[in-house]
Amino acid sequence: MASAQMVQTQADMMLENALAFCADKTFQGNTRQARLALTSGRCDVCDYLCYSLAKQVGEYLGQMDTAVKAVYMFHTEYAQLSEETAACRSAGIHMIAWVERKSAALSALTEVLDAALSERRRKLGCVSATAACYTLNVHLVDDADVRERRGYGALIGSLLVRPIRVWAHTN
Repeated sequence: MASAQMVQTQADMMLENALAFCADKTFQGNTRQARLALTSGRCDVCDYLCYSLAKQVGEYLGQMDTAVKAVYMFHTEYAQLSEETAACRSAGIHMIAWVERKSAALSALTEVLDAALSERRRKLGCVSATAACYTLNVHLVDDADVRERRGYGALIGSLLVRPIRVWAHTN
């Protein structure tokens, strides 16, 4: 697995790529305007940032561990959000990694990546952000979890939550 320094460097690249994606989608490629929108609390712009980060995190996890079969992003139900996070639509990045086998190494990697991305996103300085906005939650599920619809494995085929596949292993 990757060292903490490598993950921090990867997090820097991911954030820069996500800012460029955000700028392309909202401000005709103007990264400066995208940064200003993010710092002023524009959740619609942050949604693009989070989506791009989720795609990159999925790809990164797939590259780092061959046991990863697919990675999904999902949005928490607004009704379940606390009053503090209800104002922010993003409320963090929530993901499910479907793996052949769960491993402590992959869990540790997601924790280091969460810390690195949180730190970098905080530096953008959004006036509306809460602590929940900066989280990266990656839940590992295996075939048994999906088959038995247990825990986060139930969300893979859910009709109500509709996770978005952001990365899948290709043969």
